[in-house]
Amino acid sequence: MNSADLEEKPLLVNAGGDFSHLKTVSYKGRFLYSKYNPERTVLSVIARSALLPGTLVIICSPCLWHGFSELAAALPENCTLIALEAEPALLELAEQQRPEAARTVRLFHTGDSTGIDSFLRSMAETGMLRRAVALDFSAGVQFHPESYRTITGAAQEIIATFWTNRITLVRMGRLFAKNIFQNAGRLGKDLQLADIADTISKPIIVCGAGESLDRAPLPADGSAYIIAVDVALAQLLARGIPVNAAVSLEGQAVIQKAYIGTAGPLGRGQGFTFFADIASRPSAARSLPGKTVWFASAYTSARWLERLQKQGLVREYCAPLGSVGLAAVYIALALRKDESVPVYVTGMDFSYTAGLTHAKETPAHKARLGTSGRLGPAENYAAAFSPGSLACTDKRGKAMVTSRILQSYAMHFAQQFAGTPALFDAGCSGLPLGLPYRALPAAQPGGTGKGQQEAADSIELQPNRDACCAAFYDEEKKALQVIQSLLSEGEQSQHRNPALSLTEQLRGLLEVREYLYLHFPDGYRLSLEAPFLKRVRAEIDFFLKQIEIGKQSTISQ
Repeated sequence: MNSADLEEKPLLVNAGGDFSHLKTVSYKGRFLYSKYNPERTVLSVIARSALLPGTLVIICSPCLWHGFSELAAALPENCTLIALEAEPALLELAEQQRPEAARTVRLFHTGDSTGIDSFLRSMAETGMLRRAVALDFSAGVQFHPESYRTITGAAQEIIATFWTNRITLVRMGRLFAKNIFQNAGRLGKDLQLADIADTISKPIIVCGAGESLDRAPLPADGSAYIIAVDVALAQLLARGIPVNAAVSLEGQAVIQKAYIGTAGPLGRGQGFTFFADIASRPSAARSLPGKTVWFASAYTSARWLERLQKQGLVREYCAPLGSVGLAAVYIALALRKDESVPVYVTGMDFSYTAGLTHAKETPAHKARLGTSGRLGPAENYAAAFSPGSLACTDKRGKAMVTSRILQSYAMHFAQQFAGTPALFDAGCSGLPLGLPYRALPAAQPGGTGKGQQEAADSIELQPNRDACCAAFYDEEKKALQVIQSLLSEGEQSQHRNPALSLTEQLRGLLEVREYLYLHFPDGYRLSLEAPFLKRVRAEIDFFLKQIEIGKQSTISQ
């Protein structure tokens, strides 16, 4: 073995002076700790770190674990420790030198992105973590500083995303579950997206509600299959564009304004298919003419949503996309016959010119027109100067206005769809979507406008799906009544299972029915404490009512 080979292996060296009882490490021509006081730097890092409860502490390059006992003693409650090492030789050294007190600390190689991501997400879902802090435990960090920064940033983002989603669930989780219960009765009678996938062979155009939609030269001869997001539907119909499909993701009543004028005596909206998320507002699907085709986005990770699929009500889930525009693109890609069929995106701007937030004829634009006057112009300049607004530069290099939410949608769009074959950005303005530009196809002589409707008419439902809906309602109603009895009567309940303790019986019933508590501020995990169960008891009456409403919608169809 030559000197170069020896240099690639970490060597343990006794420190000098009063600290000769401690070791330092020589690796790749440098010492990873001080030769005279190996613990000094690490202890200084720990002392400077104001660690708070609920912190994920990331130990970067632990090597000999100097300072670990001092760190463990300084940790407040609900903190979690993990360790990272980028150099394989130092990873092996850290495993060999790991003290007994650090045996429970997960040690990852920075290249194990899957393992790190899985662990971080599982820890975030416990609700214990609020932030992530990285501590350099040796100079080994300097060999790959970017790797440690990237993982720390990812950990912070995962934790922040969890709490952002929790806020959404607290505000909207009960509504989502309510809508699903009311829509479930129709899942046995209407088509789902998976039933009609791979049926469109002509070009598909997805229309968002951004201002660039006003300038989009959409073909009006039926030579393309046109999909509109809900708030763009009225604008396209007013222009005489033959809309083939509309997509709705919104669960709140405000979305009803988007359908004004789309179904009336003139029957302008009778030709389009309505793609509705199972958590979208039920009255929208009931009020519109034409076919309703359902798709399912998993608004959270929950066993009760998994049961919908296992019981045959939902054919498949897509990942939560957040924006109706992204959902429309997802549907377009599912509908096209193969990857040779081009899909164009327009009106998906995620930014706007000061004063104009949406395309003309959209609900937001009509609302401004209806309330405008000499002292309040139709232009919405307030949005461009609100606290949440941000200046940006669009794909043309022009100054525009956006927000953090819109920016996140554009970034999510690029992450989700960049690199998809035959998917093109046809918008003339807006934030970059990570797609190649291609102009919209011109009208074709002899365009027929035929497409998915004819294909959908020839598809039959799975024969047992209607029975699955009835069985789901019956099972949930019975289970809720059992929980209700157990919570009210305890050991005296006629539904007590003597083979289980009362706590075990309740846990088994509640763990698969998270809709009863996911919207609680502390509902990220099930608690069997009395205050928590009292709130669950109050929710049971509400969902029993939703079951009856869902059953009635099935009967009335």
